[in-house]
Amino acid sequence: MAFWPTKYDDSRRRRATPALARKATPPAAEPSAPPKPASPKPSSPKPVPDLRPPRGIEEVRTALRLAQLLRGNLTPMRGDAVIELLEPHRPRLVPKPVNPLAGMGGQPPGRMLDALMRPIGQIVTDVLLPGLRDHLVDRLVAGRTDREDSLPNAVDLAEAMRSLVGRMRGGGKAHLQAVIAAIGTDARATADALTRDRRPIDVGGIDLLARALLRFEVRRMVLEALGGDGALQDVVYQSRRLARYSLRRATEAIDGFAAPQSAGGRGLKALHASLATLAQADGLIVIALRNLDDQEETKEESGPFVEPADRKAMNDWLSAAWRLSDTLFDLVGRAAAGGELDDLLFAALLRQLRSLHHFCADLTHAGRPAAVDTLKRRLTDRCDTLARLTGERLVEALLGKPADPALARRLLARGRLLAQLLYDMGRDEAVEALALRLVLAAEALGEER
Repeated sequence: MAFWPTKYDDSRRRRATPALARKATPPAAEPSAPPKPASPKPSSPKPVPDLRPPRGIEEVRTALRLAQLLRGNLTPMRGDAVIELLEPHRPRLVPKPVNPLAGMGGQPPGRMLDALMRPIGQIVTDVLLPGLRDHLVDRLVAGRTDREDSLPNAVDLAEAMRSLVGRMRGGGKAHLQAVIAAIGTDARATADALTRDRRPIDVGGIDLLARALLRFEVRRMVLEALGGDGALQDVVYQSRRLARYSLRRATEAIDGFAAPQSAGGRGLKALHASLATLAQADGLIVIALRNLDDQEETKEESGPFVEPADRKAMNDWLSAAWRLSDTLFDLVGRAAAGGELDDLLFAALLRQLRSLHHFCADLTHAGRPAAVDTLKRRLTDRCDTLARLTGERLVEALLGKPADPALARRLLARGRLLAQLLYDMGRDEAVEALALRLVLAAEALGEER
């Protein structure tokens, strides 16, 4: 189990592509009618960010340092360092501890540790462990962060908490169990809220699900460090459930545009959902990687009539991506041959092709299906063919008798967008072949390069 690095698509910085925009004109309000109260918006699973810093920042730093000092061989000098470290956190009515290691040279390490923990135990159980508990709950459940100051790693803090409880022979274990229970409850509530959402995928929807899955990864690592096996199994289940749900939502979004026009597909709503989904290619990669990890971790048995749920979600997504590529190439192919198609729509279709290629190229996982590589090759091969077709049609429009300058200008603009797409795909040879014809056509039409 690990975090999944993703390669962010920076192709938008290399070119300026017009984006689809839809303006809505609000209806004019009648002067005589009183304003109607706004209807309540449906409940959203998006967490409300808590801008307050987490509690117990000083306590967790001290606890982390204390856990480090208690490792290895104890010496009188290290005992002095421990007492000095805990002095700012000593409650007012607790007497200042005295270093018991001064006269214990040569004693067994276990006896020296027990002797040191006795005078500092109340500070650990009454101050440090409650601070660790509150801090971890604030960070992992409430989502609080300190933007101005770096915080210790949550997994390191969980390991320090478990280590201190172990040094105390189980003292303060209730605080550790409270963190485990809070994480498990929050994981179930988060998964329930997200999987109940049935609104259409919009901009940021896939990234929201991807971030939620990454938070589940943090929960898993913290629970492993805390030793919460029961809660860990529940969090693993909720994570798998959310990953399958996320893939299904993405599949529904792109399948809507791939459906035949007679079945209600290829409308503006379907186009918007498909664009919004594929525009979040990095989020899709995170979701797919979590699904592939789940398939490796569970190794569910399959038969001729039973397909594991995780594998089915991935296969359905790839099948939908294949159908979408068919639809996109059908529409783009007609436009590349000179057919009538709005330039903004043409650019939007190319963005979807680029996002599909980005997903296939950057989904680096040992267990990824062979269909991913097949789809990647198909995308590049068919884009090469489109570029060649556009270049040939552009030459025909210029050399025909009579020439068709209007068609040539339309093909020139589309050829430039195709060249950018091929460049993003790393198809340098195809870019050079198309670019030569684009330069010659621009000179023939009297346009600047």
